[in-house]
Amino acid sequence: MAELVKKLGLPQPDGFLYFVEKDCTVWKHQGGQKTLISDAAIEREEGYLYFIDLNGDLAKKSNIQQRDKDTNDLFKPGTQVPRD
Repeated sequence: MAELVKKLGLPQPDGFLYFVEKDCTVWKHQGGQKTLISDAAIEREEGYLYFIDLNGDLAKKSNIQQRDKDTNDLFKPGTQVPRD
């Protein structure tokens, strides 16, 4: 279940894409141009995915694909291949 981070109320995208930067600012991308939508001064928490939900709000959800440091050391970087 996703947790609401900031209520934005963005309309459904029609020919463009919303995306969330590392600093949690929300941008609209259309035709090679970026437009700032929300300059939310929110600090990201490690282990969460940030996205625009179906209601057009900024939300976060735990990232089940992100491994902890001990588990990550067992695999080659960026792969599911065990280290030798």
